[in-house]
Amino acid sequence: MTNSFDNNAHPLKVEIFKLANGLKEKVGLRAKSEEPGFIADEAILEADQLIVEMCKLCPVTLAGHLNDIAAYWHTMRELPKSTEREDLGQSIFTLAHEINDVGAMCGHHLAAYLAGSLRDYIERTELSLEAQRVIIQAHVDALQVVIKQDMRDAGTRQAEELKRMVKVAIDKYS
Repeated sequence: MTNSFDNNAHPLKVEIFKLANGLKEKVGLRAKSEEPGFIADEAILEADQLIVEMCKLCPVTLAGHLNDIAAYWHTMRELPKSTEREDLGQSIFTLAHEINDVGAMCGHHLAAYLAGSLRDYIERTELSLEAQRVIIQAHVDALQVVIKQDMRDAGTRQAEELKRMVKVAIDKYS
């Protein structure tokens, strides 16, 4: 927009530029329905409903993943270092990661905490087979108690005891 006016016979020209804040558009604060990245309110509500439905099945999902971890661990526990052992460890890692994610999203915070601990241990550790036997078994045992008793709160006295038990195993054998 250009405005001109007479100020003591000297024409003054003023231009006003409206600058767009591109950052707001990039983070979706001003996305238009026809632009890439736009998420319709209906799609968000549908996704929220899917999460609610998934969380109704969370205890069954967690128990299934834990049963698979226990089966993989039963096979892995006595294997010497090998590709098969590494593959089983990766399967346990993936399932622990899944328990961590689903548990955290659905309010099973203690299972999420313990599964996250197991996942992190497997990811970062190259310990002896004896250490793995004790530490992974401590995680599996704690998760079995948590899931069987539907313990969700990570801050209770029982939860703190289970977390302490796992920490003792990690500290003693790491």
